[in-house]
Amino acid sequence: MVEISVSGIYIIAQAEPDLFSPKSLDQGTRLLLESLNKFDYSTALDWGCGWGAIGLYMAKLKPESKVVALDSDIAAVKATKANVAQNHIENLEVVASHSYDELDSEQRFDLIASNPPTHRGREVVDTMIAEAKERLNDGGALVMVVEARLKPWVARQMKKVFGDYRILKRGPKNVVLVARQNPSSLSS
Repeated sequence: MVEISVSGIYIIAQAEPDLFSPKSLDQGTRLLLESLNKFDYSTALDWGCGWGAIGLYMAKLKPESKVVALDSDIAAVKATKANVAQNHIENLEVVASHSYDELDSEQRFDLIASNPPTHRGREVVDTMIAEAKERLNDGGALVMVVEARLKPWVARQMKKVFGDYRILKRGPKNVVLVARQNPSSLSS
């Protein structure tokens, strides 16, 4: 059982042993969650949801919003669905999908948040960033947390795709980065 309490939002979750951070909320995801209350959104996406921490948090933070959590790992999708039910969340849809493949091609978001699977290689994360641009509403934000040592690579990719990025928050081992669909509106 994982208990999350961030900025007054409380979540109880179960995580399978083979999913990322199955016993507690990792430092990077906590740092990301602490940053999300700066964003106004009516639609949001948790890309690579794992057991659902980010999606569950976004749905509880803004219960009037529509949140989608997606992952290509079936165990992750099952765990997230169970955690949605356990927390009585009604505004979170869980989708089994490789990247955006199973979403409606017209579906757009105000916010895409992720603790991306950097262990799966650069190509996966670079593609996620590139595809995120097409999935954001005007002024929408892509918010990612990565290990500090990976920040230069991820920041370069965000700048290449979006034209700019900025650091939202730093932790001892992680950094939260944001890029906006409209680079001139980088203020949160």
